[in-house]
Amino acid sequence: MPASPSAALLALMVLMGTTASAEEPVPTWNVGVRQLELPAEPTGDEPEVHISPGVSTTLAFDAELLRDREGKDTVGLEKRESFVLVDAGQATLRLLPSDTLKSGERLRLMVHFKDGAAPAVAAFTLVVHPVRAERLLEVYRATRTAASYQREAKDAKAEAQRCHEELDRERAERGGPGGFTGLIAAGQMDNVGVATHRLTEAVTKSPGNALVTLEVYSYRAAGRVVVELVMENPRGAQPWSAVGAMLTDRAGMELKVLPVWQRGSVEMDRMQQRIVVEALATREEAQGSFTLKLWEAGMGRTVSLSGISFP
Repeated sequence: MPASPSAALLALMVLMGTTASAEEPVPTWNVGVRQLELPAEPTGDEPEVHISPGVSTTLAFDAELLRDREGKDTVGLEKRESFVLVDAGQATLRLLPSDTLKSGERLRLMVHFKDGAAPAVAAFTLVVHPVRAERLLEVYRATRTAASYQREAKDAKAEAQRCHEELDRERAERGGPGGFTGLIAAGQMDNVGVATHRLTEAVTKSPGNALVTLEVYSYRAAGRVVVELVMENPRGAQPWSAVGAMLTDRAGMELKVLPVWQRGSVEMDRMQQRIVVEALATREEAQGSFTLKLWEAGMGRTVSLSGISFP
């Protein structure tokens, strides 16, 4: 039977009191600018760059890219036909992969520089991830500017602070009580309580989703938002377990998602299964419409739901 709001609220309370992790943790993802320095002499190691179908990745270089006599770019890209866009500017390269690329594929990318200084060629390995991509990379051949080091140091300091806060939060939650008492002890139950919103008819499901979506609920508590899904596997499909999730708004801002909770894999021809995605977010951060994406390990089958909102 479909989940009721009361049953869904009970699942939320259990989750927030005793959070269970999935088979592998959600990776921490650097959403800032990544800096790469290219050695003058080749070392045989090619930097990996993560790309994702439908998500733009831009490489910004500190030197002009080479073009042929006809003005065409000299970018060497494996399976170039699988990209919706390959836009080489004067010193930038924007890549937009299509959905024909499969999770885990590794493609070689080579760019040539116009000035002939060492290194004259840069090679990268593009790694396809079902939903996550690096949005912007700054690639340096010469000595980096002081400003770039300062920005990297600032990003590293912010990431270290975030990790310390996350560790303190996890220690406090693991050492605290469960149920309603746990919500109060963790500061997640204010005078507003836990608000619930049924989204089943409001969300838009991607045609290529690995699972059938039966019910969707969203919740908001102090500093937290939760999406609860009631799902089932298409008949004859292989079992499915979520190992990661992402919640992004229309501007591409990503909420900090905690490990996905799932009682077990969604089995073949099995009745409904619950999947719960929880994120740290203030009321201001979790306003508007969000897209939820989940993915599995290995085959990379995904679930994508847009139109997620929180009460």
